[in-house]
Amino acid sequence: MPKRNDIHTILLIGSGPIVIGQACEFDYSGTQAAKTLKSLGYRVVLINSNPATIMTDPDFAHRTYIEPITEEIIANIIKQEKVDAILPTMGGQTALNVAMSMYEKGMLEGIEFLGAKPDAIKKGEDRQAFKEAMLKIGMDLPKSRYAYNEDEALEAAKEIGFPLIIRASYTLAGGGSGVAYNIEEFRILAKAGLEASPISEILIEESLLGWKEFEMEVIRDKFDNCIIVCSIENLDPMGVHTGDSITIAPALTLTDKEYQRMRDASFKILREIGVDTGGSNVQFAINPQNGRMTVIEMNPRVSRSSALASKATGYPIAKVATLLAVGFSLDEIKNDITGTPASFEPSIDYIVTKIPRFTFEKFPNADSTLTTSMKSIGEVMGIGGSFKESLQKALCSLEVGYFGLNTLTSDIEVARAQTRRPNATRLLYIADCFRLGLSIDEVYELCHVDRWFLSQIYELIQSECAISSDVLHDAKLLRAYKSQGFSDRMICEILNKSENLELRESELFAIRQNLGVVAQYEEVDTCAAEFEALTPYMYSTFPLNPLAQMLESSGAESENTSQTSAESRNADSGALDSDSTNNNINTSAESKNADSSALDSDSTKQTSQRGEICDEKSRLCRSEQGDKAGAPIDEASDKLRDLSHKANAQKKVLIIGGGPNRIGQGIEFDYCCVHASFALRDLGVKSIMYNCNPETVSTDYDTSDMLYFEPIDFEHIHSLILRENPDGIIVHFGGQTPLKLSKYLTTINAKIIGTSARVIDIAEDRKKFSAFAQKLALNQPQNGSATSKDEAFSIANHIGYPVLVRPSYVLGGRAMRVVQDDDELRVYMDEAVKVSEDSPVLIDKFLDHAIELDVDAVCDGKEVYIGGIMQHIEEAGVHSGDSTSMLPSVSIEESMLAEIRATTEKIALELGIIGLLNIQYAIHNGVLFLIEVNPRASRTVPFVSKATGIPLAKVATRVMWQGDLREALRFYDANNRIDFTTKPLEPKKLAHIALKVSVFPFNKLSGADLILGPEMKSTGEVMGISHSFGISFAKAQNAAKNTLPKSGKIFLSLADCDKPFASDLARAFIELGFEICATKGTHERLSSDGLASQSVLKISEGRPNIQDLIMNKEIAMVINTSDDGQTKSDSANIRRQVLKSSIPYFTTIAGAQVAARSILESKSEDINIPKALQDYL
Repeated sequence: MPKRNDIHTILLIGSGPIVIGQACEFDYSGTQAAKTLKSLGYRVVLINSNPATIMTDPDFAHRTYIEPITEEIIANIIKQEKVDAILPTMGGQTALNVAMSMYEKGMLEGIEFLGAKPDAIKKGEDRQAFKEAMLKIGMDLPKSRYAYNEDEALEAAKEIGFPLIIRASYTLAGGGSGVAYNIEEFRILAKAGLEASPISEILIEESLLGWKEFEMEVIRDKFDNCIIVCSIENLDPMGVHTGDSITIAPALTLTDKEYQRMRDASFKILREIGVDTGGSNVQFAINPQNGRMTVIEMNPRVSRSSALASKATGYPIAKVATLLAVGFSLDEIKNDITGTPASFEPSIDYIVTKIPRFTFEKFPNADSTLTTSMKSIGEVMGIGGSFKESLQKALCSLEVGYFGLNTLTSDIEVARAQTRRPNATRLLYIADCFRLGLSIDEVYELCHVDRWFLSQIYELIQSECAISSDVLHDAKLLRAYKSQGFSDRMICEILNKSENLELRESELFAIRQNLGVVAQYEEVDTCAAEFEALTPYMYSTFPLNPLAQMLESSGAESENTSQTSAESRNADSGALDSDSTNNNINTSAESKNADSSALDSDSTKQTSQRGEICDEKSRLCRSEQGDKAGAPIDEASDKLRDLSHKANAQKKVLIIGGGPNRIGQGIEFDYCCVHASFALRDLGVKSIMYNCNPETVSTDYDTSDMLYFEPIDFEHIHSLILRENPDGIIVHFGGQTPLKLSKYLTTINAKIIGTSARVIDIAEDRKKFSAFAQKLALNQPQNGSATSKDEAFSIANHIGYPVLVRPSYVLGGRAMRVVQDDDELRVYMDEAVKVSEDSPVLIDKFLDHAIELDVDAVCDGKEVYIGGIMQHIEEAGVHSGDSTSMLPSVSIEESMLAEIRATTEKIALELGIIGLLNIQYAIHNGVLFLIEVNPRASRTVPFVSKATGIPLAKVATRVMWQGDLREALRFYDANNRIDFTTKPLEPKKLAHIALKVSVFPFNKLSGADLILGPEMKSTGEVMGISHSFGISFAKAQNAAKNTLPKSGKIFLSLADCDKPFASDLARAFIELGFEICATKGTHERLSSDGLASQSVLKISEGRPNIQDLIMNKEIAMVINTSDDGQTKSDSANIRRQVLKSSIPYFTTIAGAQVAARSILESKSEDINIPKALQDYL
């Protein structure tokens, strides 16, 4: 059937800010949905509060609302835009929850749900309704009971028995869930779950800890055509949230019978739930002891796993689901990659491994044990011809210092303990267990990871032990190790340690080229090469196939993608046939991976060629041949360049992405990479995207002309450069990840376009940059660089405390701290960093109470465009990525702004910037200080672009390619927003004010403290925009779920250094009609100034105390700044209770002052009146 013509305007609801459990994957799905609907001729209205998303670019929808995703605002948008239907299945849990709440309140009368009907959403999301639906169709479920209060929960616990799983309904990423092993743990978790669920409903179920977990990505159309897009297997057993588990696609340890049962059950579940126009994710558990299969849950929407499945198979789930939602059937939709009908189930002849990325180092007090509540910030995906290869490629992609299965410990007891405890590094501890002599069965009893996966890791460790310097002259041997995923860096590390060599990664790379051991590139084409692919989506692999070797040695591999068979490429991925697992490999209903050669029940026996190498380790001599490093790297590079294909004469540019999301480097940088690709398309230049993050828009198959899904490291990028020979490389948009590769790229004569590696080094190197700043007579805080502890103390005392200390070359302020004296510096030097000649510690004078600013600019070497000057609300001491930023400034004098513009222009021109530039300044006692210069895209680029209407990353890309700033600005200034008469160039004065407010993961990381400092902690951001500063702030706080109260009691507890501000702050809230309660010191300060307040006890002073008032919901808002000693402990406990109770809070004086102003303005104006971004621009 053709598309529906009875609906015209469709509202697409986004997912809001990046948080744990809801990240870039929903920008990916939302962007696909918006593009698809617009291409079909529908009028698209979009709401999302996150300015860092591609979907909120004004080009993707007819009307774009960067507004809080609330019922009131959505209702007003529906009324204003005359919306006919809403699509809530592309915006994660946020979109589903708000849509369902509005539906149940009768706020969506006459509005049609697309993608999934309300009844289907309720059946899928409400755990009681889901249980009833599953029982109705005969599905096996874990023994369970529902509870709506603590008494019912305790009854259920007695009936079922410990250990127990608690799951809350309608929550994100396992929010409000956990595992209870005793009654006390259960009481705490049950209470938390009831509070987390918007309908106060929890499911208490029997523990399935140790069971195997699987997911099926399913699509169903209105004619009941169903397909499995992808099966996904969790390496970690049940008990670890699937978002935190290592996952593999396709599922590798299911028997064919088990797979068919799961496939049939998935279709049956979608039919019963009622999902008939879109995609869903269904999760199962299988008992490895007896094969019992139970249904865990399902998501009646696209999910995190949908994005992974899309990238793993090349099948665009979000796009297909959108087309189904507006009337198409599967057989009417074409697969963009192959041109075949979308009703064909994808079949893949490679293995994909996803590994989550955690950031526990940012939250040292947080519990790092992995449970049923998600804690990871991002993820990477590795694609290989075998599980071993994909696993090691994924490890290399994490950017945490891994180059394979790194050794973490030589202590057997530590290895045992960490293997038993689910944690972010358990995989490496498993490898350590094998290094230390434990058997597969012994390790299985510790972690319950399936024996087949353990056998694969065991074999990798055997191979590791067998690596000798023979690989430096034996091509067959070296290829065998490369085919198992061993990186050049890992092989060098092994040889340097075992044979006392000094082999560099670049030298081994050159040796491989000379031996003809080079990567072969394969296509992700959804059909195991059965049909020709139309869109190149590539990954590298090292096949053992002799034909492939001949092709490589003749240079043909760099010109054509060899269709090597699954049998030859996956020879080592056999299933372990043992009583406890009974495993065979299965990939889909129609075709299974041909790598299903079975291992004997003795799981240590080697049957693959790689295994034979391991078995023969005794005959592999460790001869000293490290001096035979082969030809110089430049000769190897030239040789491979001669083989590079010249089929397409079109110019092409390689864009290196940002890798996995992590605190400090997230979706903002992916936004810039995507814009670079779009800008190259505008220029008629072929774009090549290079990244390893499956969540992002950048790794969507149609964002660029070619996509390479590979680790972002020297080995893989060098290989790709030799294959593609790009006319230019962009390293400036992916954050610190590609920037730190710029030095390596210059050694192979790679052409970096834009700001040069030399300029990047000046900006990143403290001593070189200080010399540059002194040359221009720019003010900098006194600073020094220490390479020893003694030198650090000497510099700090010379400068004078307080000082800001940090390691060199960081992003996100990692390990950055303000220290007040020698004692604090000693703790920092002992615990936070390892100082050395190669890793100096940077020490700056801390500018107390300074105003900080961010400037984003573009330069072509001749002129400068000031994109935006953002003022931070929080004073110096809070990381810029966590600060609330306003554009334009509302309190800085024009003379100071003029100095900032002139200084920015001087720096950009003198430094030699070509492209984007970010500069951070501080104003201290009326003097402008230069803090740092970043010769790259910053995390504020999307925000500035949305606020001003000028896409900075696109402008910068055009400048980097053809060097004319004015031409680039005119090309993208569709709304005449730029003043071309000023020097430097800048946007015309804005008639609105935009604020960027950060969003934090504290509610997901138990034990983490809310206090902000110089080390970045936020995962995402929201934007508030209006004609008024106060209204913009109120909107942004609302979007960040820190909604400002209109009345009630405010608790005030300030550090001693902040007490001078107490009276003015309290007076402002009293005049707004609030009551004040305060701890003793603050109360006495207020009383001395004639201000009424209620004195309350600190937690350490007895009962009833402030914690009791918060728990009793007597407090409307908390303002709490921290101090040392007992007060600091009290403050942290207060903030944790605030978090549990979802009470708005501020931990800085500046934030509280702005909140008071915002509440005042909100009293006279409705903040729920939305305005489209297009109307501001």
